[in-house]
Amino acid sequence: MPKPRIDKRRMKGRKASSDYPCGICDEEVGDNDDGIYCESGCDLWYHRTCTGMTTDAYKLLTTEVDAEWACDNCIIRGGVKLVIKKSGQIHPEPPKTNGTAK
Repeated sequence: MPKPRIDKRRMKGRKASSDYPCGICDEEVGDNDDGIYCESGCDLWYHRTCTGMTTDAYKLLTTEVDAEWACDNCIIRGGVKLVIKKSGQIHPEPPKTNGTAK
């Protein structure tokens, strides 16, 4: 997924001069880094290691097409849903029986 551009007006007071500074350490989040984008809140990039996310969790997050991640600050500030239900039914309901075992 290509990295969205950061609104430089929102970066006032940050020390990093890179296009994609980590929201925690302010160092560049490069194409070869395990980068995570806070698409549910502040629209900043983060290094996986800076967030404390495990490699396994990162792999799950990046392979799930519908997954969205939000940083701790956006979750604490509120307004970010922790779980978003997809439209449609995720798991089909089991067939209804008339109470008799087969």
